[in-house]
Amino acid sequence: MKDFDISSPCIKCGYSGNAADIQYKVGIFSEELQEAINITQMGYPPDDYLLRTCRMCGYKWPERTIDP
Repeated sequence: MKDFDISSPCIKCGYSGNAADIQYKVGIFSEELQEAINITQMGYPPDDYLLRTCRMCGYKWPERTIDP
């Protein structure tokens, strides 16, 4: 997962300039399936991430949270 950068363009269509809505999420996100993956494994801590959604094409991708 790449580091958060507010100016990152969409990794699918390249749209930039406040390109994505940002939501804080916990778990794992599949870019291929474009949905969250539920983890039910005991002792497996889920990741927290920022889910970004392109305002132009709707593509979603996770980035690391700002504060580790």
